[in-house]
Amino acid sequence: MKTRFIMKLSFLCLLVWCMSSCKSDSSDSVRPIALECMHAHLTDMTNMLDTAKIGTSDGTFPLANAQSLQKAVDELQKGISKGMAGQFVLQYEIDNYCISAEKAIAEFLDSYQETLQPGTPAELKIFGIDGKGRIEFGSDPAYGGGTTFTVEGWLKYDAGFFESGIGTFLATFDGNQPNEGWMINFLGSNLRTTIGMGPQEGRVLEEGRAYPDNFGKWNHIVTVWDGTLSEGQLKMYINGELFFSKTNDVKNDAGVLQNYMPNTRNRNMWAFQEPTDKARCMTGFLKKFRMWSTAKSADEIKSLMNSDVTGTESGLVCAWDFTSVAEDVTNIPDKTGKHTAKIVGNYKWFKAGN
Repeated sequence: MKTRFIMKLSFLCLLVWCMSSCKSDSSDSVRPIALECMHAHLTDMTNMLDTAKIGTSDGTFPLANAQSLQKAVDELQKGISKGMAGQFVLQYEIDNYCISAEKAIAEFLDSYQETLQPGTPAELKIFGIDGKGRIEFGSDPAYGGGTTFTVEGWLKYDAGFFESGIGTFLATFDGNQPNEGWMINFLGSNLRTTIGMGPQEGRVLEEGRAYPDNFGKWNHIVTVWDGTLSEGQLKMYINGELFFSKTNDVKNDAGVLQNYMPNTRNRNMWAFQEPTDKARCMTGFLKKFRMWSTAKSADEIKSLMNSDVTGTESGLVCAWDFTSVAEDVTNIPDKTGKHTAKIVGNYKWFKAGN
């Protein structure tokens, strides 16, 4: 009896300790309300509006962008008033105002007008967040790939480059059932490849790892699918190094291994926005985008990182450099001479080297 009593007493003490510890940890996890970021952004935004030159010529900011920034200022001032009135319960409510202000500041600064003549060496930025911009490469069955294919491109992004559940970089993915096509995308802190598997509905093969956080720097991103392999069919490379290797383990309800499903319904290929789900979008720079009908090896990928293509290479499906200002953004020919791309919505060319 004495032993049982001691055991019960020990258990009760442990329970009380756990409850007090959990309560303490929970309290510590709630951040105190702080409005500093809101005040700081308000100061920056008002200074910009007070000092920026508004007009239609080089060296000025468009009136429409100034008006948008003023609306963001008004919204931020409302948020500050709520905060000072004690209407916020959690810090994330304030964080949302600060994130919106940061977006407004970035969009205004990017609207600075500088005319670049066609052919000028430049970097292309697509403002895909909120579905504002994208690159459309047209519609072609070849974009869907097949038993083997490789997709490569250089991508540069800043912090906060996507906001929705999935930020799509390049895609032919068809969200209808069964899933068809492929997608290079960001989810949470991961850079991933997702491909449709079938013929049973609801199947995808996907894998990801933590994306590079070297913001403002170029990364060479490559996805390789090789259905002829017995394992490691899906691979991804970052800057010439293997990022992950994933073996196809997608099976139907009967245990039968599923196969990659190229596009048959929607043959469009887009960058910075998914063709069938416009909410999956992101903002960033793109250059030297290419697709191949072959599965490139690790050595070939390292070579591609430091080489150009002429358009006549075996297995080259399409290729766009995006390294100089296009003469007509609605009709940008690829290097194979088979395809044309167009930029839709918000974008900007930045002079290379700036």
